Amino acid sequence: MSSGVKPCPFCGNQVFVEKIPLWRTRGDGSTSGYSGCYEYDIHCDECGCRIKLPGNDTVYRSDKKAKENAINTWNRRVE
Repeated sequence: MSSGVKPCPFCGNQVFVEKIPLWRTRGDGSTSGYSGCYEYDIHCDECGCRIKLPGNDTVYRSDKKAKENAINTWNRRVE
């Protein structure tokens, strides 16, 4: 579990912050997408709860800010 990330709001288990590349390599070795850019996905492997923020990626902001946005969104909930 990443530091500062709350547990899953549904089952209480630890969650994972995953850095996902925004490009893929084709069979001929060329790439498509945004090479060197990432988005962040936070998910619980136990119950499947997941968040994905459209437009929250490193194309338009720093890696640190994109990760921070994902964590802040995940942690925002009514207690």
